[in-house]
This record gives sequence, structure tokens and C-alpha cells, in this order.
Amino acid sequence: MFFSRKRASLSELPLEQVRFSSEDLFCLLGGNDTCMVACGPAMLRLDHVTRDRPDKDVWRRNLVNRYSPAGWVDDEGNPCPELARVIGALAQMGVAISYDKDYANRKLGVVIGERGAAGIVKAPGFGGGWYLRPFPEDRAEWGARFREIFSPEKFPFDPAAREYHAAFAEPEEENVFQAFVEGDEPYVRAYALRHGLDPDALSDMGGAIYRSSNRTRLFVADYTGCEPDLSMGWRYVAESVGPCRFRRVMLLPEIGAVLSDCNAWHPGMPENWLADVRRYREASGFYSFDFYESGDLFEALSSVPTYPESAATGEDPGLPAR
Repeated sequence: MFFSRKRASLSELPLEQVRFSSEDLFCLLGGNDTCMVACGPAMLRLDHVTRDRPDKDVWRRNLVNRYSPAGWVDDEGNPCPELARVIGALAQMGVAISYDKDYANRKLGVVIGERGAAGIVKAPGFGGGWYLRPFPEDRAEWGARFREIFSPEKFPFDPAAREYHAAFAEPEEENVFQAFVEGDEPYVRAYALRHGLDPDALSDMGGAIYRSSNRTRLFVADYTGCEPDLSMGWRYVAESVGPCRFRRVMLLPEIGAVLSDCNAWHPGMPENWLADVRRYREASGFYSFDFYESGDLFEALSSVPTYPESAATGEDPGLPAR
């Protein structure tokens, strides 16, 4: 005889244990989640959404049928106050942190901003779907909550020996990352001196990358002050309009550092530059070198540097031969 444990009804579960599909969340959010984890192009056929609008029909009916008896949504699919608070945070145009820049591999995400903060994690098992992770209202507790999602076990980050931050738009003729990979310390130090950077900090960073370039990668996007594209009838974050900034982060946890390959809007670029991002990739690109004495990964990932002022003014640092 087989025995099975009685499953709790949706009305008995706390919000964190309620599983939502990508289709459910698309309806609740009105389109993409800002971190593009659950409702990005790898999880949903967005061309299908634009053409057939299942979010207005079958997806919304399924959402109502499943969640309205438990009180999570009403008969029209509108979320209850508790759920609405988390959905509002995930949909806000703030800072979005996700694991891996590749949409297909994104399984964790956090969005922070003026409307609070919330996380989203991939549910385990064959059922698929996502769990929501509300953040406390007290912002002083956000760092600890973030580490419950991006755990220290999977994402270690030690305190750095120094606090150091620098951003630099690398001239086309140079390639400091290649020097890091090759372990070319003399070049790295000379590069740092030429560009007004700390040679010891860059040497430490270069040594860490040379020991292993197969590092954890994360993606951080700052959409503060931006608006999503609504031309398709649903919110599309990837072509937002405004002063967007991005960083593709390589973690160097043993030295408390991150190397970021960044892109950022700056004066002279159109506000809709993401609609033609390849055209502006080089003009918006720069590196950021950052060390954190606090060992606080939330601090390290909760912002994106602005475009370097020296690059924006066209200053030439000089390019000696390598």
C-alpha cells in the first residue's frame, strides 16, 4: 500500500512556498521581470506573446483558476496586497542582479529600488516554476536577505586587503584583460601607471585571473530613471529607454574584488540606444576594477558605475607599445 503526504492547499502556504510559472508571472508583471530571470526570452516565446497575446486569454484564465480560490489573486487576476508588493518590486525599473549574463542560465535574480526589493529563484524538481523572495521593508536588512538568495556557499566573497575603485574606458589598441589571462604582470603594472590606476591593485587582480579565468559571472543592470518598451503591448525590459547601465561581473572572491565589463549611457548617446545596442557597444563600453574591504557582496553588486568622465571628455591617456 502506498502512502502519500497530504499536500497543503495554496491558501495554507506562505507566499515564499507558492510556486508560479513564467506564464503566471508574465500576467502579474505585465511582461518581463526586470532581472529577466523568469519572463525573459529563454523562458517564454515572446514572439508568440506579441502575436497571440495568451496573457490576455489562456494564461490569465489559468492564473485565476489556480490562485483566486486561495485569495492570491482576484477574479480578474489582480494580486492581493501581499503578492502585489513583491510583484511591484520585481517590476520596478531599479537595479537588477542575476546569475549569469546568459538568459538561458538565469536561475536567481534580485531587483532593488525605491519600491523596495524582491528576489526570484528557480523552483527545483520537474514541476518547474519560480519562488518569490520578499525582502524586509527595513533596508538595513537587505544585505542579509540577499545572501539568503545568493548564498555564501555558492558565491563566497572575502574582505579585500584594500578599498579601491576605478573605472576606465580602454582604448581599442590595448587589451588589459588579455594581459590578465596571460599573467603579464609587467604590462599590467605599466598599464595601471599610464592610466592613473593603482598598479598593486591591478597586479593582484591580474594574478587572481591568471590563476583561474573560469570564474563565477553575474549580470547587473541599473534601469533607474528608465522606462520599459511598451510598443508590443507588454513591458519589454531589454529595450528600455533612458540612462541604462550594465556590468558583466567576474567575481574574484579570494581577494574581495570584482572585474566588470560595463556599458553605460552617457551624453551624446540617444536614450533609446538599447534598440540598437550593437551600434553603441564600443562607445558605451569600459572596465571597472573594484575591491571591497567589507567583503559585502551585496554592496559590490548593488550598483553600476557611471561612464568614466575622462572618456566622456575625450582625454587621451597615451598608448605606448606593448
